Amino acid sequence: MPDFLRKIRSVIGRSLRADLFLIICIIGVLPCAILGFVFLKVYEKQTIDSRIRQIQNQCLIISNHLYLNGYTDAPSGNEVLDSELEQLSVLYDGRVMLIAPDLKITKDTYSLSEGKYMVSPEVERGFSGESTSVYDGGEHYIEVITPITGRDNEEVIGVMLTGASTEQIDSTLSLLRKVYTVVMLALASVVLGVAFIVTARIVGQFRRLSESVENLKEGFAEEKIEVFDYKETERIKEAFNQVLARMRRVDETRGEFVANVSHELKTPITSIKILAESLISQDDVPNEIYREFMNDIVAEVDREDKIINDLLSLVKMDRTGVNLQIEKTDIDLMLEGIIKRLTPIAEKEKVDIIFETRRQVIAEVDDTKLSLAFTNIIENGIKYNHELGSVKVVLDSEPMMFTVSVEDTGPGIPEEDLPHIFERFYRVDKSHSREIGGTGLGLAIARAAVLMHKGAIKAENRPEGGARFDVKIPLSYIIPTEDATSENTAEDKGRERT
Repeated sequence: MPDFLRKIRSVIGRSLRADLFLIICIIGVLPCAILGFVFLKVYEKQTIDSRIRQIQNQCLIISNHLYLNGYTDAPSGNEVLDSELEQLSVLYDGRVMLIAPDLKITKDTYSLSEGKYMVSPEVERGFSGESTSVYDGGEHYIEVITPITGRDNEEVIGVMLTGASTEQIDSTLSLLRKVYTVVMLALASVVLGVAFIVTARIVGQFRRLSESVENLKEGFAEEKIEVFDYKETERIKEAFNQVLARMRRVDETRGEFVANVSHELKTPITSIKILAESLISQDDVPNEIYREFMNDIVAEVDREDKIINDLLSLVKMDRTGVNLQIEKTDIDLMLEGIIKRLTPIAEKEKVDIIFETRRQVIAEVDDTKLSLAFTNIIENGIKYNHELGSVKVVLDSEPMMFTVSVEDTGPGIPEEDLPHIFERFYRVDKSHSREIGGTGLGLAIARAAVLMHKGAIKAENRPEGGARFDVKIPLSYIIPTEDATSENTAEDKGRERT
């Protein structure tokens, strides 16, 4: 940026409106100023050149008359030639002098320098046969040197020096400069007005955007922002409205989450309170009833403990910057251990677990967190299954990734529930979930663990019945440079029935 623009910016301050105002003014005024300046210079040069050519032509004609009539030998006495020289002097409001080869002035229409000598580079070039001219804008005159040649233009027998006034040309140029100044001032006024209106219109939109952002400090705006339909501001508006909608969804989700947590934690406590009050209100409670009530209280405490532990696991995974204990892990052995721990639950539900390893996989993962994810997915398939059903776990690998699929023979997932099953506390069959002790957090925990490993998880219904979960995890852990979990949301579909 030129120094003068930096100085202007330092005076008016740095702002979008100032920059736009300055740019519009420069673009609107500067080209016109340059064009006007160039026009005046070109006009001046062409006018002067035309006058010089006109004087040279007339001087050439008169110089031929001078030679033919022997005027250089006898400068006085020829009234016709004297009249021509006087007319030339009057025509151009100037002066005509004849200079002999010895540089002596033989004729001066002003009768001031006759008999004197004229020594100048221009006169010397004239005696060498060269026609020259000199323009002095400050003194307002043109000086033309014309050689007077003999027969066949071989010998220079004298030089005619013609001085012509340029006051008329300069007067015209002065008038044009005044008109140019007035036009530029009018143009500058128009450009300043247009610049003010345009910048106010554009900056006003950004001000509205800024005010909308400021409103976020106090709370979410009630309405979407609307700006003029420029492509650039339209994109900003759309992006802002999308962010605003996302924040609203986050706020709503947070409210629902708090409500769900409160409900889930309150339900076991309410049951425990009712059972305890029942025991307290009765005297001489039989041991069988006492034991039954105490067993129910223990079950509710266990349920409360599981909810709290799942919440703590989820919070730890949601925490920004959580550390993963990455190490090379045999995924086949990991899954075998998980299935071994879940086999008693499967036998109780009369569900078979089938494990198939298509390729041996060694990957860089956090064994604890990823084991928790696979445990929740497989246990989900066991609990939501038919009697004598099965859960099939398949381990395979792709270039740079390994895959784990979990298929069950249960009732499947209603299509309207598929987009929501990874949401916290979401249940497809809430009554059945209560019976089997689900907290509604299992698949949310699984999804969080998968995303922490930069993987993807999705769920779909099988054509033959039941549901299928597919998990993809990179074989090598990539150290994250930014939070990119939102990139996986398009692939992250599943169900929550734990």
